[in-house]
Amino acid sequence: MDTYLSLPYGHDTPLPEGYVDEVRTPDALVERFVRERTDPGDAVFDPFAGFGTTLAVAERLGREPHGLEYEPDRVRRIVDRLADPEAVRHADALRFDPDTVPACVLCFTSPPFMTEGMASNPFENYAGESTYDDYLADIETAFGRVADAVTPGGWVVLDVSNLRTDEGVTTLAWDLADAVSGVDALSFAGETVVTWERPPDHEGENYQYGYDHSYCLSFERVA
Repeated sequence: MDTYLSLPYGHDTPLPEGYVDEVRTPDALVERFVRERTDPGDAVFDPFAGFGTTLAVAERLGREPHGLEYEPDRVRRIVDRLADPEAVRHADALRFDPDTVPACVLCFTSPPFMTEGMASNPFENYAGESTYDDYLADIETAFGRVADAVTPGGWVVLDVSNLRTDEGVTTLAWDLADAVSGVDALSFAGETVVTWERPPDHEGENYQYGYDHSYCLSFERVA
């Protein structure tokens, strides 16, 4: 497993109309892990599908995509990107039935982020109320379900970042590593530091969070 990557920063498709300043995992990062951790025909899962980057990359590379997305509007937009409209469905990652997902070799995802002191609920698209401690407990619950959808020997990879705001630094990457490590079926296998080769006209820091790097946290699904 690589412990450091430098990849081009960019996306194969623009954001849908009406969305601005949305953070998305670059296609090149998803492709790197899909190629390294899976073979053609393998199932790839994203329980926080967002705008469908993981699913679209997996499908393009000949893998079988499966995803969940909390926001119905985003589900419709993902369906428009994929050849198989049943590859994604409207569902809550905290409550989905793992038996509805085929055994996947790789889960590659970026869960919703939260900073300490934030009061809104990332698992409800920042509409409901939550606390940071509740959020970390929800992360453990969600990935307990995710683990049941991944075949033993398979991988769960989280694309995450520590967050810097005017209020200070939230060590989100480390806190998520600790929370997901609480799932008995997932064994932390290490981190990959990811830096970005950004175009000359790119303004601001990577992911808009104050840092020029992020992390991919790898967990192996154990028997």
